Amino acid sequence: MKPLTAFSFRSLALILPLIISGVFSLPGPTGGAPDQHQNLEEAKRDLPTFLASTLGDILSLDIIGDIIRDIDRQPAIELEFPGLKLVLQKLQADRDVKPDDHLRRLLATVQKHATYGNAYKALSPELQEKVKTFLGGKSAEEVIGKRDFFLPPSPAVKQHFEEMESVGGTVSSRAWLNAKRQVSPVVYEDAAGTKVMKVHVNAHFENWGLTVANTPALTFVPTTVLGISNIVKWAKLNGKRVRASGYRHTWTDMYSADNEVLVSMLDIETVTTIPDPTSLEKTAEFPGNELKVIELEPTDVPGSGGKKRLVRIGAAVTNEELRRWSVANDAWSMAVNVIMVEITLGGSNVPICHGAGLRHKTVSDIVRKISYVDANGNPQTVDGSNPELLRAAAGSFGLLGVITHITFELDKMTYAVMKPEKTNVNLAIPPPADYTVPPALQKFYFPSQLSAARAEFVNKANTKYFSEWFWFPYQDEVFVNCWDTTTDRTGVKDYPSPPDVFLQWLQGWIGGVLNDDPLWRALPGLWQATILGTLAHTSQPPYGPLDTEIRTYLTDALHFRRGIQNMRVRDMELQIPIPPLASDPTKPDYGIVQRAWWDAILETYKDPRAPMRIALELRIMGGSDMIMAPQRGNGFGTASIEVVTSMAAAADGSWMPFAQRLADKWMALRDGAGVRLKTRPHWAKEWDWMKVDGMPWKDYLRTVSYKDEIPQFLQAVSDIGSSQGWTVADAKARFSVGLLDDVFFG
Repeated sequence: MKPLTAFSFRSLALILPLIISGVFSLPGPTGGAPDQHQNLEEAKRDLPTFLASTLGDILSLDIIGDIIRDIDRQPAIELEFPGLKLVLQKLQADRDVKPDDHLRRLLATVQKHATYGNAYKALSPELQEKVKTFLGGKSAEEVIGKRDFFLPPSPAVKQHFEEMESVGGTVSSRAWLNAKRQVSPVVYEDAAGTKVMKVHVNAHFENWGLTVANTPALTFVPTTVLGISNIVKWAKLNGKRVRASGYRHTWTDMYSADNEVLVSMLDIETVTTIPDPTSLEKTAEFPGNELKVIELEPTDVPGSGGKKRLVRIGAAVTNEELRRWSVANDAWSMAVNVIMVEITLGGSNVPICHGAGLRHKTVSDIVRKISYVDANGNPQTVDGSNPELLRAAAGSFGLLGVITHITFELDKMTYAVMKPEKTNVNLAIPPPADYTVPPALQKFYFPSQLSAARAEFVNKANTKYFSEWFWFPYQDEVFVNCWDTTTDRTGVKDYPSPPDVFLQWLQGWIGGVLNDDPLWRALPGLWQATILGTLAHTSQPPYGPLDTEIRTYLTDALHFRRGIQNMRVRDMELQIPIPPLASDPTKPDYGIVQRAWWDAILETYKDPRAPMRIALELRIMGGSDMIMAPQRGNGFGTASIEVVTSMAAAADGSWMPFAQRLADKWMALRDGAGVRLKTRPHWAKEWDWMKVDGMPWKDYLRTVSYKDEIPQFLQAVSDIGSSQGWTVADAKARFSVGLLDDVFFG
């Protein structure tokens, strides 16, 4: 790493005349001259490349101070965002500002905007009252009291399912069925033919991230396995392809298509129903819904010493439902999972990517049985009696059929001892020796301090049960979330607490409001990233000495953030193999991880449009035995690294070029011997529009990244089908989609 001085005096000498000459001069508040960022862009186009880069860096020396000064010079901003200057001044005065105070002040700045008003009206009366009370000055503890806080569906999900419902669906009326028979098939959910499945005709589909849109001919909402069987049989007779969806959190185009069939595991009723947390076996909330069950085996896994138990979970069960079940019973938990609770277990498992902690593989690696409906409409299973076939079936992208149930191997409940930290960015994951730290982040440290910090990073990555790092844009600290577990229940509490959950929900909700607000989008991207980054950073623990150690249920620690689903985002994530050290091939080379991490930070600082406006996240995890998992073959583990941005950054055109540039850097990483790493994308995140070495990424996956695995996967699928009466061609015809056609059959 180059010396961590304040910044380059040569750069200052070059920039100072520009400041004096007015390159950074500010226009008036209305019309006429362009704003300062347009002036800056014009200046950068006329300057040498190295100087343009320096200008991009220098912007971040005191962003908050710069924004405050800009507000003073442009009163219209304070008129449109009343109190924004105070929000920023409070941050300047105290970087450890209380999260609820900071959030309340930020909410007030947009309270009079039409976007805020519309979002507020869409809330339930009970939630409206809570938000109003919080804005009135009450703390989250006072708003919630001793009651629980049940997460409502995110605004995006609510919108999707309300739109689906608005198209209309089947009812039990025989006259209605006769009238609709020409456009809406009658599909029964029961053998007696008395329960008609709900179906929507030509219901427009959008995914949560707004990267996929289509109009399936029919959208079915089944509740039984027989119902799904009947859907597939109807589709076979009518030459339709069938794909399933849950909360729609996948960014890649793996959904249904125009004029095909979509199976929606959820509808507005199921996403707004709060089940009994103790059991989903026969609840009154989901009567007759076979896809909403959690069925625990009565005995332990043989040879596990009482530490493992199998559980059969319906594909429509959500992470929040499973979390509540685990906490209520305080007996068994998933060993790994995604942070988000607004996702079905079917959706969490299908991309074969999720997990954290070097000792853990993916969620799909703890699957012990997959139950599905095949291309002929017959219920089938694949289990561990043939491990090689299960390695394909447990992560098959829906090509085997519509998944109905997944049997996972749970761990006996343990308790996380969370010790959240906020560590200077130079020490959390120290930069490589040959990287120049952006001026705003430069701080002097002795070589011995940097060496000790690197050793601490490696130790956390190697030894912690869960290891994760977050950098929020333009912050000089990293949120470090690395922890271990214990069997000692002493001091265990629900985390986040109900007031914390409300606060997290509200933080995500205001993020969603800002996402859609035209006035917010009119602000410079650098401002947006700084304000959002600061909101995210101040929202993380510790908030004080009482939060330096948190003891909670393992499942709660895995889902430590509960409001992230409220804000639509764009997301690119790659799985980078951790190679062996060139000097000692028995040890991992974490230098690659340092490079990937700092590549993202440096790319962020190079672009004054601030294309990365939410977070840079890194998780260290193990490899995988699943044939098509991107972590497969990673003997020293995997750096699961992602960048997340707002919808505004996607709309203004800055996100996609940034994501491609960063992907180019990450895909070019090589081990100590100069061999290119087999870096692969997270299947569910953004990659299908991108390129590698000028080649469409889907072609690169087929011909390079999975050149050996795809034939192995298809052979396993063929073997499964030959024993069940169907072929790979049958599966392709019934369950594939354009993107999977290109990757597997192109």
